[in-house]
Amino acid sequence: MNQVRKRLFIDKKTGADERIKIIRDAIDKGYNTLVFPLDDKIFKGGSGKYIKLTKHFAFYIEAGGHDLSLLLPRHLFLFNKGLFRMEQGKRKMNNHFCPTNPKTTAIIAKRAKKLFSRAMHKTTPDRVFHLLPDEACENVWCQCPPCRAFRPVDQYLIAANSAADALAKLDPQARLAYVDFDTEPDAAKVKVRKNMIICG
Repeated sequence: MNQVRKRLFIDKKTGADERIKIIRDAIDKGYNTLVFPLDDKIFKGGSGKYIKLTKHFAFYIEAGGHDLSLLLPRHLFLFNKGLFRMEQGKRKMNNHFCPTNPKTTAIIAKRAKKLFSRAMHKTTPDRVFHLLPDEACENVWCQCPPCRAFRPVDQYLIAANSAADALAKLDPQARLAYVDFDTEPDAAKVKVRKNMIICG
């Protein structure tokens, strides 16, 4: 990436008219990159004036945001509670999942591949995908016995690594942006994959 990308994250709840205003404001404020959620309509064949604006003003398009929990569909909870995070001895459907369960990471990799593949045709080379923890819940992770050996940041990185592996198979040049919320920089931690960069 030669040019520095100044990013604006687009909320999936914004409507088409609101997005036109957001994009026009982004131009005035010097943004050159728009980041749409992984499950956004823009990646599902959506069209509209705001999409034409992104092309007209030659924005870089990236995908992702606080989308980590998208990688484990919540409907699996009913019959597969072990995939989800434990809190005070009970499995919880909201916020994240159990990253030390190999079945969880397998589903994460498969789902990441599907969402990344769908977004590939609309994202701009060099492609960047953002995979951040659930907003305001960065430290809400699994407390099952195997997971207790890992700090929240490490549990997050275990999951992000699974997604990064899937991305590397789709596009070896693409990067997965992650957030480093480690409060103990000297502690041993899970190593990130080579195709991962700190979100900035």
